[in-house]
Amino acid sequence: MRRCALVLGSLFVILASLTGAEYLGTTISTDGTILLSGSGEDANGSFASRVITVGVSELSRIITGEESGVGISVTGAGQALFSDYTTGNSVSPLTPVCVFLTRDSVTGDSRADLFTSGILEHGVYTMSRVSGSGLSGETLVNGTGLMILGSEIQGNDTTGSEGFVSGNMTIHDLVRL
Repeated sequence: MRRCALVLGSLFVILASLTGAEYLGTTISTDGTILLSGSGEDANGSFASRVITVGVSELSRIITGEESGVGISVTGAGQALFSDYTTGNSVSPLTPVCVFLTRDSVTGDSRADLFTSGILEHGVYTMSRVSGSGLSGETLVNGTGLMILGSEIQGNDTTGSEGFVSGNMTIHDLVRL
């Protein structure tokens, strides 16, 4: 009987992995170690994230397939190591304002990249990204440690930002494409 349940359960897990999830939620609370990673890709963009915690910590993660979004929240009294990278694409049809401009020289295509990585001795790290209709992302950090964050938007105009923070910190970083 147990073998039948094991085979049936394994079959359902394999079939579920082939269909793709529209919503994935994970909540973990521990006084040990957590290693959690996730990634996804669609026509709007892609993301990859990884979190490692040691000691008393709580972690919540939500991945939505419909909006191509990801959200992670980590609260810990010990060390937390995290990194994420997200890309987003936006295509908007532009009409030429001058008859001498060709369609190739006026484009509404743009691409955005967001990344954060760091290590906190203790504190809170919250990240959310949505690449559904252009990339938007928010990062909130309150704690002690090291943090690298950056963004780049490429299109008709290019904008970029990169920063490093250490020590006691409160960070609120918001990017919208």
